[in-house]
Amino acid sequence: MSHPVRHGAFVPQGWKLEYAGVGAAEAWATSVEWARAAESLGYDHLWVYDHVETVPRRERTHVFEAFTTLAALSQVTERIELGQLVTCVGYRNVGLLAKEAAGIDVMSGGRLILGLGAGWYEREYQAYGYPYPSARDRLGLLREALEVIPRLWSEETVTHHGEHLRLDGAYCEPQPLRAPRPPILVGGGGEQVTLRIAAEHADATNWQVGLDAFVRKSGLLERYCTEVDRDPESVVRTHGPDCLIVESDAELRAWLDGPDGGHLWGGVDEDTYLRDNFVGTVDRVAEQAQAYLDAGCSEFILWFRDAPSQRSLTAWMEGVVPQLRP
Repeated sequence: MSHPVRHGAFVPQGWKLEYAGVGAAEAWATSVEWARAAESLGYDHLWVYDHVETVPRRERTHVFEAFTTLAALSQVTERIELGQLVTCVGYRNVGLLAKEAAGIDVMSGGRLILGLGAGWYEREYQAYGYPYPSARDRLGLLREALEVIPRLWSEETVTHHGEHLRLDGAYCEPQPLRAPRPPILVGGGGEQVTLRIAAEHADATNWQVGLDAFVRKSGLLERYCTEVDRDPESVVRTHGPDCLIVESDAELRAWLDGPDGGHLWGGVDEDTYLRDNFVGTVDRVAEQAQAYLDAGCSEFILWFRDAPSQRSLTAWMEGVVPQLRP
């Protein structure tokens, strides 16, 4: 089974401080304009983060919530798919989550992608008063949610008495329009548990890792799919790096030395950051992206470091994509 190469972009949302100092109304208008621009440029999907507080530091500034953002964007776009990378399964009652997702699928005319993950941002849990269970329990909840949500989307009523979830004759109406159901992306590259869960339940995966790690995780996913008698090619592999496209190496050097490039996300050193993210000239970024395609990646989900500017958003589609080979 071969997959077409597809391209996605994160809508500016405020999570990474891109709206610090900007008024709320102006920020939202910018996000709408940006989403429409991405659709007109030919992107296949738009994405939001499911977070409510900023990184890399906590700051009291706008962070638009994931599902209300997607509901609103469903009304100002026409074709482009809408997803979350990824929904924290512990932030909402799972029955309510299934209903919210189904509602957005209906509102958008069948364009929802449901991204699910176990959750990791402990300080955010603390701030909002959510319990922060052990990794075992968070992954257990993720596994049960992946079993229950497709049932809520397709069965008349659902009863489930599990270790982490309890449903008693639950309805989920309206059910999604998309047939046979909206695709489910499982985020996270944990090699002992998360990849096994993805092999069992995911239509797509996302690992924001360097090329060597991508190849290793891809091999493990294939092994786990074989163990559960599933075609590994039925799971679409996506990659979600930072992306910044500049006109010259000198411009890149100035950015790296400046205030915007000085705090490289994740605390990695400069060489590692440049190796593992799509940052540089059009030709350099195209070469990096091609290496992931050659390693089995089918889709890119890009966070543009210069957002809400549309410069890199445009350069990816007009400069990088024409150079890529499936």
